[in-house]
Parts: sequence; structure tokens; C-alpha cells
Amino acid sequence: MIDQFHQHEQQEHVRIGLVSPEQISAWATKILPNGERVGEVTNTSTFDYQTKKPIKGGLFCERIFGPIKSGICACGNSRRSGDKKEDHNFCEQCGVEFVDSRIRRYQMGYIKLEYPVLHVWYWKRRPSYILTLLDERRKDLEKLLSFEFCIARPRAKRPMCIRLRGLVEARMEIWYQSLLDFFPPQIFKTIKRREVSTGAVAIRELLANLNLAHCRAESLNELTALAKIRPTGDDWEDRLVEGRKNFLRRRIQLVERLRQNNIKPEWMVLTLLPVLPPELRPILEIEGGLFISSDSNILYRDVIQANKTIKRWLWMSSLGLNDSYDIYRPKRSLGLNDSDDISLNEMPAESIRALEIAVDRLLQYGRGQKPTWDRNDRVFKSFTQVIQGKEGRFRHTLLGKRVDYSGRSVIVVGPTLSLHECGLPREMAIQLFQTFLIRRLMLKKIASNIGVAKKLIRQNEPTVWKILEEVVEGYPVLLNRAPTLHRFGIQAFLPILVEERAICLHPLVCKGFNADFDGDTMAVHVPLSFEAQAEAHLLMFAHLNLLSPAMGDPICVPTQDMLMGLYVLTRGNRRGICAHRWNPWNSKNYENERIDDNNSKYRKEGLFCNSYDAVAAYRQKRIRFDSPLWVRWVRLRPTSYELPPFLFLRDDRPLWAQCLLRRMPDKLRRTPDMRQTPDKLHLLSREAPIEVHYESLGTSHAIYRNYLIIRNRIDEIIYIRTTVGHISLSREIEHAIQDYKNLPSSSPTSISYIL
Repeated sequence: MIDQFHQHEQQEHVRIGLVSPEQISAWATKILPNGERVGEVTNTSTFDYQTKKPIKGGLFCERIFGPIKSGICACGNSRRSGDKKEDHNFCEQCGVEFVDSRIRRYQMGYIKLEYPVLHVWYWKRRPSYILTLLDERRKDLEKLLSFEFCIARPRAKRPMCIRLRGLVEARMEIWYQSLLDFFPPQIFKTIKRREVSTGAVAIRELLANLNLAHCRAESLNELTALAKIRPTGDDWEDRLVEGRKNFLRRRIQLVERLRQNNIKPEWMVLTLLPVLPPELRPILEIEGGLFISSDSNILYRDVIQANKTIKRWLWMSSLGLNDSYDIYRPKRSLGLNDSDDISLNEMPAESIRALEIAVDRLLQYGRGQKPTWDRNDRVFKSFTQVIQGKEGRFRHTLLGKRVDYSGRSVIVVGPTLSLHECGLPREMAIQLFQTFLIRRLMLKKIASNIGVAKKLIRQNEPTVWKILEEVVEGYPVLLNRAPTLHRFGIQAFLPILVEERAICLHPLVCKGFNADFDGDTMAVHVPLSFEAQAEAHLLMFAHLNLLSPAMGDPICVPTQDMLMGLYVLTRGNRRGICAHRWNPWNSKNYENERIDDNNSKYRKEGLFCNSYDAVAAYRQKRIRFDSPLWVRWVRLRPTSYELPPFLFLRDDRPLWAQCLLRRMPDKLRRTPDMRQTPDKLHLLSREAPIEVHYESLGTSHAIYRNYLIIRNRIDEIIYIRTTVGHISLSREIEHAIQDYKNLPSSSPTSISYIL
């Protein structure tokens, strides 16, 4: 029933800009089946509050905007199903079409302004577009707009009397009172009708006569000439020249945009005012028979009332009832004060000003205008206030509305997560993936229909949680933190179900989101289409967004508490190697200091067979995390020359043998002895031991800076000097590297729908 308006639903973008009066009329005017054209709003009334029906020609007229109820006209008649008349879609009595009521969300109206009004967006903004195009001072145009002087511009090709007297060449500003005193009234009216204009009419004519190509060329030539001027040393003159350059650049840019979009400058002056569809400015009935109305209806009513006042004066002027006064004549020229009472034929200038104020308040008040207040001292919202800001129509209703398959919760730190993972609460996940979960339950014959599946979900059956984990596994979700100012504001993660009610997030991705863990919230979105899932896998995963596209700097860098933790883990013991020097009078050789703990009543030597024993000793509170200790270096594989990734030195350098391997020639590196016994690389080192201890059984302890060698008659054992903090850090790095190798494939073939 609304096929003719279906094209509005297919639009993918919204554009706010200038349109011609003809386009406004085409949007708002419709031709009824009887040939009548409707669309102009002429009545200030909205509803008859007794019959609760719209007033004809008013802001809610059914002839203009369509019926309130689908298929029912204002008379109460409805379209008959078997009617074979040609005009069966039209009521001949009230003139209302039998169409769907949803047309009232799209059908516009218009108000034909009896006097042009400058659009407040292009006139009172700073810098003003109108002033930029005309290259005039604001003070001069404000005087012209307030009828303090007129602009004489010949409109006819043949010379008029004012041109014969030499008073006008191309353009001249003439004061109203001087012109009125110089010419007789009848001659002045003829001149005014043909040669003199003032107010918004004059500004509209100036804009209409602009040649955009000529303006661009003129501004470009002047800018080129000013660019050749060198600084004079006078700050005032240099600032004046620089300000003129900026103005010319701004004017050239504005002219180019107008030409590219085929916009005429005179469209900045309104002659037809669009009226929003009635469903966007409703009137609602509340308890007690009272009605509340949108602010736009009140502001539209003021515009129509001011417009009708001017229209009435023009009608009386056409009948010759007010020939003694002119429409542009201000009150002060009549010798009257502001407090004097004047009749209708003496107030057209004040009526024009009232119309301008009403239109400005409708579009955007606050730029030199006082707002309109209701009886409760509440300011009526203008059209600009309705659409702008966080609570505006676009961000609040269109962009910020609730969508399906999305949720929101507080973020907390998840240190055990990988970079591409996020902790998703179970309660949120079961709602986001409910449709997928129901389908999986039905495919596995656990539920026979949708109702049974929903019942199982409400009862929190254990089987449901197991299947939910299967559904969530490998399916990406999108995390978004407002405001989304750059591409890192929304990233993809693999969800991990958690028991908490907060979203767990890896701390390294917080910089991209500009988030911290002090109560920030994030939104979760589930990509549904295959294209959205492919984009998440290929472009939006956190491990794929490590560098800033603007500067090339790393995004995932440790900050704040992460740096403090790394420092604490790797600071080591201040005593250093001195804590392990041999003292013949000390029975605690190679032992760590005793921890002041009631549960720790024994000491443990600082020699460990592997890193796991060292970590276990720390968990048992037998050593500290910064206590120096010796970890045995296990022999490597015969074909490998890489050291275990957790063996790093306290000063963050790799093991000396690894450095030695890098400097070693390839020929020596491939020798059989080096391939079989890589532990003997220390023999090639020129580093001398700090101390060497010899025991009676032939065992020797050679203490170097970062390692300890215990030799006997058969073999030798190498121990690496490190701490529990270094072991933990290196182990996390090793796990991170392994996890990165095991990340989900980025190929599109690995992306599939949940079955």
C-alpha cells in the first residue's frame, strides 16, 4: 500500500544540505486524483480537541499528510474491496486518499513564506557563508536586513529615471530617507518597484547575481598577489594580510564545493519552509483529557501566524487600503516611538522582523535571538537541538538505538587471556547466542522444537552449557567502546566463557580502546553474516592490529601496573653474585636467606634441576621471587643450537652461549663435536671465572657472572643464574609465542557458520 514510498527505506545514508525551492515543492506537493494540488500548510490549528480530528489545512491535515488510520478517510469512510470506480483510492467528500497510515512518517508539507528569510545556519554562523560569498561586512548586511538602507541595482536593460540622473552606475547604497525626500511618492514607488530593493530580498538578489566562476578567479588572483607581499615588520599590517589570505582560501573552497554539488547561492535564502511529517512531531493525549505536543508544532504555529500577518497586509495593499505607506518603511521613519500603538497598515516592517525571528527560532535559536518559553519556563527545542548532540535524533534514535545480538557490561582485567581473547559472561553469552544454541539443540535431537529448547535454557540444564561452549568456540565477537574515533575503537575477539558478570579484557588492548579498568563499559556485538565474520577474522582481530596506521607506532604496549609488575619480576637481588661466593666459615654456602615465615622452618639450597622445581619452591614459600638461584641447563637436542626460551639473564641479555653461537663461523658451528656436545661451548669463552672451588673428591665449582659449572671426573653440569621472576616472565613469553603460532587461520576457508 505504500509502494510509492518504498524508496525511502532503501536509502543507506542521510545528507543535510541546501535544496532548491522547486525541490521542496516537489517533495511536499502531491496531486490528488481529482487534479487538486495539496501540500501547503496555511492553518495554525492542529486538532479539534472535541472531535479529536485534524483541522483542514493545518499541521496535521489528512489531505496533506495522509490518513491517520489506514484506508479510512477524514469522513470515516473506508475503501470498499469490490469498488470498481476509477477514484476508489480517493474520497470525493474530504479529499483524503485511501493509503496506508505510515505515509504520515514520510509525507512532508511546506509553508510559502510571503517574505524571504535568510537561513540562520548560513547567515549567523561564524564564519558566515553568505558574508564569505558576498565579501561584505556583517555590519553592512545587518543594516540592509533591518531596512536602514536600500540597494539600487538596475533590473531592466533600458535606462530608468534614476540612472538618467547619474545617481546609480553599477551598485550604490542609498539611504531610505534621502531617497524618499528627493523623489515624489509616485515616482519613488515606480523606482522601488523596478530598481530598489532592501532586506532579505536584496541579499537574495545579490546571491542570485553571483558568478561563481568569476568569484573563484577573482579570489585566486587576489590570493596570488597577496602571496607575493613580504612581511613588512608591522604586526598589525601582517595580521591584516594574513587574515585576508585566510578569507580568500575559505571563499575559494566554499565556491568550489558549491560548484561541485550544483548548489546555487540564492538557496541560502528561504522562500519555502519545509514542514516535517506529523509522525515526527506528534501530539499525545494523557490522563485527564490533556494533550502534550512536540515543540516543533508550537514553533511552526508562530511561523504561520507571522506569515499570515504579512499576507493579510499584502492583500489589503492590493485593494488600495494602505497606499500611503510602504512595506519597507520602518517605524522610526514615521516619527513614532516603540511604545506608540500603530495600526495594521503601519507595521509591515515589524511583521517581517517577527517572521524572521519565528523562522530562526524554529531552525536554531541562540544566535542573537531569545528562545521561546512555555508556561512552565521550559525552552522550546529548535530543529537544530532536536538533531544535534548525544541526545539528538541521529545519535540517540538512529545510531544509538538498541540492536539485536548485542550487550553491554563493565570491563575488568583478564591477565590469563591471550591477546585475541576476551572473557564473556555466561549470562550474556546465552542471550547473544540463543538462536544458535536453539538450532544446535534441535540438530542434536535434545529438543524437539523451539519451545522445548527455550525451556531447557531457562532451567539452566548442564547440557545447555556444554553445547553453548561448542557454539561459542571459534565464533568471533566485536567489542566496541564509545566514542569510536578510530579503527581500534572496535576490534574482534574470540570469547571465553567466564562465571563473572563483567567482560574480561587483556590489558594490552586497552590503549587502542582508550579504556581503563575504573568502571568503563563496552558493547558486545555478534557478527551474523558471512561477510561480517570474514572481516572480523581477516582485519579486526586484536593480534592483527598491533601498529598504528597513522604513525606506525605500536599500540599494544605495556603501561602502568604492567610495567611495575615487570620491574618487580626482573629487579633481582641487590646482593647479586656476592650472595653466592664461597665463605669457608659460613655453612650456608649456595643457600638462600631464610624467609620470616612460621611455615618455613628450613632452608633450601639454590640449586634446582629445572625451572619447574624453582617455581614450586617459590609457591611453597621456600624462596623469594627475586632470590638468585641456579637452574640446571639440560643438554639440548643434537641437531638444535637454540636454548630453552625461559633461560634469560638477570640483565635481560640472552645466554652467553647463544651469543657465542651467533658470532661463531658457520664452519666451526657445523663440526661434529659442536653438534654433539653444545655444553662445551663455554670452553671457547674468554670469560674468566670469578671464583673456583675445589673439593676433596675432585669436584670443582667454577662461578662465573651468570652461570655456574660443577665438574667432576666424569662429566660437568652447567647451572644458569636467574630468579623466579625471570623464569615466570620468560615462560609467559614462550607461551605467548606458542599461542601466536596456534592462532586461528586467517584464510576465509576457516570461517563457517554455526551449525
